[in-house]
Order: sequence, then C-alpha cells, then structure tokens
Amino acid sequence: MIVDEIGILFFLAGLAIVVTIIHILLKQAGREEYAYLVLVLGITIALIKVIPMIMDLFQQVESVFYLY
Repeated sequence: MIVDEIGILFFLAGLAIVVTIIHILLKQAGREEYAYLVLVLGITIALIKVIPMIMDLFQQVESVFYLY
C-alpha cells in the first residue's frame, strides 16, 4: 500500500516536471493558448489520480469515527 502511494507521488512529480517543461516551451514559442491547455490537461490527469485516494481517506476517517 505504501509502495503504491510513493509511486503516485513520483508519478505526480514527473507529471509536474513534464507539464512545466512543455508549458515553458509552448509559451516561448508564442503558443500561449496551447500552453494553458497543457496546464489544464496536467491538472485533470493529476486529479483523476488523486481523487480516488481522497475518497478512500474519507471512508477510512468515517469508519474510524463511526460516522454515517
């Protein structure tokens, strides 16, 4: 379980680096609309990976405190 979480951290770090590099290259090339599209795509991919983990966290907190 911890290995998966570390893997997701490395995935998100790699995604951030790649998105940043592509954003800088596109912005310097004068393609700002594509640069912002890359940012939105990167945020979307990150959220798709993180939201299930957040849902699991809330379910675990709910089960610990017996919330309904």
